Amino acid sequence: MTRPAHLHLSTDDFDALLEGAADADVHRHLAECADCSAQVAADRAVVSRLESLAPLQPPGNFAEQVMARVAIPDPFALHSLGTARRRLLATPRSLAAAAGIAVILAGAMAASVVWSLGNREALAAAGHWLGGEAMSWLWLAVQGGASNLFEQPWYHGVRGVVGSPIRLALISAGLSAGYLASLFALRRLMALPSPRGGAHAHA
Repeated sequence: MTRPAHLHLSTDDFDALLEGAADADVHRHLAECADCSAQVAADRAVVSRLESLAPLQPPGNFAEQVMARVAIPDPFALHSLGTARRRLLATPRSLAAAAGIAVILAGAMAASVVWSLGNREALAAAGHWLGGEAMSWLWLAVQGGASNLFEQPWYHGVRGVVGSPIRLALISAGLSAGYLASLFALRRLMALPSPRGGAHAHA
């Protein structure tokens, strides 16, 4: 396909020219387009200067030197916890705040224990109420699931198949026969002789 004259070369075309893999259509356009010719000349000059540079080789211990300057604190280290504790208790204000928080937590726990000991009947009633509510929600969920199951279009067909005692007995007999046949086939496979002349298993 011939390239239209008003379309310039793409980046892939420039790469192909630099690698010496451009097709005849690209060379034809390059001979007719001054802008693309100038771009190719500039690209070749840059590539030529890059090729003339000496390769940069880092020293052998470059990685060790970099890692020696990198200090990553361990948040789970004991010294980090000690540093945080010292910062927390560095000033009288921070010490007073920490003591106040500890007193509030201890008081709340003690009040909770005392209230629980003095209101066992209320706690028991609340437990019974929560149990009843949980059973009520569970029963509603079961009813909703059953109603959803009954409304499925395939439910009546399945019910008609297994609703008859004779059909249910035939289905059970078929499943049992298939199960016994699979056990018999597995037993025969395990009893086949191995390449060493023995058997996989002995009954």
